[in-house]
Amino acid sequence: MKTDTLTARIESLIQDILSSQNNNQMPSLNLVQDFVRAARTLPMQAEESRLAEAEDFSHLADQLLLAVKNNQFEEAVQLMEAIREAWTFIAEN
Repeated sequence: MKTDTLTARIESLIQDILSSQNNNQMPSLNLVQDFVRAARTLPMQAEESRLAEAEDFSHLADQLLLAVKNNQFEEAVQLMEAIREAWTFIAEN
């Protein structure tokens, strides 16, 4: 998977998750699992100088999955805010 393809996939998944949350719904487990798989790929493709940020992003995705599995909506919303901020930083650099 090319980095541009991965970037587009992550952005699409983030928007889908946020859309669910904006409708006061927990994102589907399958959607979040897809997001986690994409996020875990990020550190494998990251440049050395961006590895720490990619690993942190992947960790946030894992935490989101746990919140969704435990049906913790407020926690999932807070994690998505952190994920969105982290992604903005990663995408801009």
